[in-house]
Amino acid sequence: MTTPVGGRLPLDAARRVIEARVLTDQVKLFMPGTFDPDTWETTPDIVLWEGPGLLLPDRSPDLTVTVQDGQGTPVGKTGKYRLLTPVDAPIATSEYRVTLTASADADAVGRLWTVGDVERSSAAVVRTTWLSYDTTLNNGS
Repeated sequence: MTTPVGGRLPLDAARRVIEARVLTDQVKLFMPGTFDPDTWETTPDIVLWEGPGLLLPDRSPDLTVTVQDGQGTPVGKTGKYRLLTPVDAPIATSEYRVTLTASADADAVGRLWTVGDVERSSAAVVRTTWLSYDTTLNNGS
């Protein structure tokens, strides 16, 4: 059995520290608007949640192959990422997308990721959501 520290469980203390010092980006989970072919209008995005988070790549960057003319050609167009959010953030599902609205990495702000899976744990200090990055959603880059 876990002994409370200062009246709180150790996981609660760890969550507070992580939320304050690690989850330094601002994240938005949303369902993209849909196109209505009858009216030629797109419905607005439906925001599920906005708040603190952190986005981490889960693999090395895509390989670039250099051919004889010296031009670099990227091999991959997608990548896997982990999104860390507070445990009380809602669970996103595959129809949702993720974007960073504020980050120390200015180039990451505004990019789009699609939701894959959400990890569950009986001792979670953050919620981990697996994301996919697709350059076709991000103007080819």
